[in-house]
Amino acid sequence: MKKHIYSEDYFKQSQWSGGNTYELAIYPEGAEYLDRDFLWRLSSADSDREESSFTKLPDYDRILMVLDGSVVLAHGEERTASLGAWESDAFDGAIKTKCFGQLKKDYNLIHRKGTRGRMELIELTSEGQHVACSTEGSRSIGLYSAEGYTVVSADGKTDMLKEGQQMVLELEPGEDVSLTVMGEGKCIFTEVAFEKDEVLQFGMEDAAGSGAERFDTDSVSGSAGGQSDFMLALKLSLGNNRWSSTMRKMKKKGLLYSPALNQKLQKLDKFFVTGIVWAVGVIVCLLLLPFGVGPKAVFGLIIAFSLVDVFLISPLIYMLYLPRPLSAHVKNSDALNAYERKIFEEQLDYDPRKEKLMHKYRDRSGEQYKNAADFWRKMNKDD
Repeated sequence: MKKHIYSEDYFKQSQWSGGNTYELAIYPEGAEYLDRDFLWRLSSADSDREESSFTKLPDYDRILMVLDGSVVLAHGEERTASLGAWESDAFDGAIKTKCFGQLKKDYNLIHRKGTRGRMELIELTSEGQHVACSTEGSRSIGLYSAEGYTVVSADGKTDMLKEGQQMVLELEPGEDVSLTVMGEGKCIFTEVAFEKDEVLQFGMEDAAGSGAERFDTDSVSGSAGGQSDFMLALKLSLGNNRWSSTMRKMKKKGLLYSPALNQKLQKLDKFFVTGIVWAVGVIVCLLLLPFGVGPKAVFGLIIAFSLVDVFLISPLIYMLYLPRPLSAHVKNSDALNAYERKIFEEQLDYDPRKEKLMHKYRDRSGEQYKNAADFWRKMNKDD
């Protein structure tokens, strides 16, 4: 049995559409939430908004417990759940879920489909309470001291968790544990049980080091032909804008971008960073006109600056912002494992124009579409 105790200085903070989220623990260690290469993840989030949307996670199931606040979760058109403090709801991560009401603080378990996850609130007392755990397969047991303090006894070894601390116990098949808790306040118990052959549904590396694959950013095997980061940044900057659909199709035809790289490319496109830099440079050139510089000279400066911007400044911006080394985040399509192949196929199917149209017509007609391809088929079906 392996034991970990995580405190606030270990938690990883990030942003979601409603506010802040804090990653308390993730399995296997070193996995990244954005890469979707984890088996399970424990987190706590807060929000000051009256309405927010949860990130869709098609390959995962979720359990959420409200720690502070009162909300209504709307899971697409399937159902709603009204939750007060210390109440929880389990739902499919693939469903578009919206949250209404102020979710001041929550606690989340996200676990890959095919695993068995559960969450339970324990009211602590001065007398020890036995906690029943699964006995089959590999298991990850979590104990979060949500309020007050928690004393945990596992196989005779005792630890005290202060408020906000997270304990994780990892058990291999055949291992058992006698678990008792006591203290003052409230503790949240979680458990994820899985079989060894379920750990890698899409090629994710398991904790036992079985050698199964995930998107490996430490290896250059199958990477984009050994190209330098600058050359890759140049190609990405030329193709990453909302008007260059031809270049986008070319770059997706034979190359896979890691989820982390894709997300940052979308942000650069969305906020038009390089376009703003170019516009500022052009304005500076035009400001030379009042100082006696002739129009032809200014026009020449604009042309020269534009060339420098396209072939030097923009690639450098991409190099600074995107995860490095870039070559580790770009792979040839003929060198992909199962998990990477799934991501690659999703990239090929994604069409921003179709997605925009799908949401537009769905909002008007109320008809539901599984994805852009489904929408396109229905729009073009024979009468």
